[in-house]
Amino acid sequence: MTATEDLQTWLALEQEAVWLYPVIGARFADLRPRASTAFRTHRDTRDALERRIRVAGEDPVANRLTYDVGPVDTERRALRAAGRLEARISAACLALAGASEGDLRAYAIRNLTRAALAELTWGARPQAFPGLP
Repeated sequence: MTATEDLQTWLALEQEAVWLYPVIGARFADLRPRASTAFRTHRDTRDALERRIRVAGEDPVANRLTYDVGPVDTERRALRAAGRLEARISAACLALAGASEGDLRAYAIRNLTRAALAELTWGARPQAFPGLP
């Protein structure tokens, strides 16, 4: 994959996060502060990725109306859905870091770190190498 394709993959995941975190916040009062913070972070990241893709002369991947995140009907399932999504974002950032250089690689690594820490926020166990299966 090219760096632009990796950016598009990552953007699609950020769009999913912008969709998921309001759902979690609306359903579970105890998770609302975390979900609100995550929503703002992912919204800003989504917007930045869209700008980068447009500057590269491409059209950003379109939002979907809904996403298959599995059931989010209990706090435990909501935590799991958020953790899985953050893990997928970590993997996308790692892929981009491997396919890019310079500023773009540094940007991907910063966001890999952010996503790995977000995984922990949602209850994941620490990993030696975030983003790897």
